[in-house]
Amino acid sequence: MTSTAVQGIGVHVRAVTPTAARAQADFRALLNVLSRPGVLDVVGRTDGPAALAVAAGLADVEVPTAVLAAPGAEHWARVLHLATSAPPAAPAEARMVVALRPPTAEEIAALPRGDALHPERGTRLIVAVTGLSSQEAGERNVPGPQVPGPQVPGAEGPGVVLVLSGPGVPGTRRLRVTGLAREVFAALAAANAGFPAGVDTFLVAADGTVAGLPRSTRIEIENGEH
Repeated sequence: MTSTAVQGIGVHVRAVTPTAARAQADFRALLNVLSRPGVLDVVGRTDGPAALAVAAGLADVEVPTAVLAAPGAEHWARVLHLATSAPPAAPAEARMVVALRPPTAEEIAALPRGDALHPERGTRLIVAVTGLSSQEAGERNVPGPQVPGPQVPGAEGPGVVLVLSGPGVPGTRRLRVTGLAREVFAALAAANAGFPAGVDTFLVAADGTVAGLPRSTRIEIENGEH
């Protein structure tokens, strides 16, 4: 690797590595959305992919991690491993999977789920999406004035509307997600059908908006794109 390439990787590593204060704030946001499925919160924006910055705050040397990246963006996997010392792993063996491109239903189905005796062996999934919006009034927990995020083509499209129920949800909540096909959510619902085994999921939009879908949440698909 040339010195120029090393410097380039270093710039990317710094871009996705949060400060201690930012990491603490982001962790609180992630706990909030995982305990209140369908509620939106926000994590700090960086110069790198927002989903990768979320992963950088959760990964460490004890968390084998896989990164699913589009062709030409494979360098982000190396960036995450350098930033966190998380060992690289194949998705079927990873404790955390970061999808910077839309995962397929087959990839979701192949993720480790753990079992009734060892639910902690289930994968934590972090997925980049185009956009997120709550269908319920007052369900966005974003304190203070916010700097508008980047304009993402397709973020206001029809997307997939999920009807969520279960622990942390009073009745039901509706969450609209753009950038993922309904088949992905059908596969996720199937993966979590054997609770407590399953996959805990964070959806992260480019502007830092984040939503949580823990394995205990029941997902029904109201509409969506194939």
